[in-house]
Amino acid sequence: MRSTSMSIGAVTALAASLLAAGTAAAATQPQPVELPHLTSNPADGGGVRAVNDAGEAGGTARTADGAVHAVRWDASGRITDLGTAYGSAWSSVWGMNNAGVAVGAHDGGGHQNPTRWAPDGTPSDLPLPAGAVGGQALAVNNSGVIVGWTKVGADDHALRWDPNGTVTDLTAAAGATRADAFGINDAGVIVGSAEDGKAEFGDAVRWNLDGTVTSLGTLQGNGKGYATPSGINAAGTVVGQSNGADGHSHAVAWTADGKITQLAALGDPHADSRATAVNDAGVIVGTGQAADFYQVGARWNTDGTVTDLRFLPGRAGSAAYDVNSAGLIGGDCNAVPTKWIG
Repeated sequence: MRSTSMSIGAVTALAASLLAAGTAAAATQPQPVELPHLTSNPADGGGVRAVNDAGEAGGTARTADGAVHAVRWDASGRITDLGTAYGSAWSSVWGMNNAGVAVGAHDGGGHQNPTRWAPDGTPSDLPLPAGAVGGQALAVNNSGVIVGWTKVGADDHALRWDPNGTVTDLTAAAGATRADAFGINDAGVIVGSAEDGKAEFGDAVRWNLDGTVTSLGTLQGNGKGYATPSGINAAGTVVGQSNGADGHSHAVAWTADGKITQLAALGDPHADSRATAVNDAGVIVGTGQAADFYQVGARWNTDGTVTDLRFLPGRAGSAAYDVNSAGLIGGDCNAVPTKWIG
């Protein structure tokens, strides 16, 4: 594991000062800030997939030999290469909690392997149920509970890993033959998708604390269409995407009592969009099509309006993947790792 500081002093100082001051969750225009790379060439690519309340970020970056490595950026912008566990060729971070625990995957044995990185960067493979092979860890809450998926035969199975190492297959509880878990809040409520083998697409579901599983429904209702949740906050608000009667996928939010709402469009109301994360204040981020037809990161504000996050100079598109409690957003601008501040 190695740590590298890149020459973006003024930019990272601005990022740190704005983060310390806090950021507004309403309709100010966030500014994109390019994060350091593992090489001197921004074209080598990478992206942020998680941000925590300390202003740290996790994601991927390319090395000089073109390999994709899991990385962590601290709040000042310094990048740390988390390496590739056990001699594997690639690794990636998908989630991070406030303690700096990161989760994701690395390759090996011909498949992905769900992985946890301790705050000091030490990697460990997560245990799998009997008969399971590979998978990904996608989210971790502040209690250290991790969710993701594995393969059992040809089917995905949703998993929960407790801090003591216990792994639980959530698939049967959802009455499903295949399932994936994508998000978890600090109370331990989990969201994902499940399929009984009869439907063409999976059903959006919530695994509740009492052991029950709730179907979240779709924009079309009456069992029509599909929906995929991606995140959940402390209030139980769930975000994701669902296809509408127009045949396009739209960013949506579900209230804790199950009401689904299509989120505002940046431009064409029939263009595809998706929501990827929601913070505890109710600020939602994701991706949509802007009025000028660029695919861009989007922020849905608590008043229901939507903000086009735009992109870095020289880029032509962006995507937002996570937002912390201060409103700091992480994502990428055409494979350039980016935070939006403001």
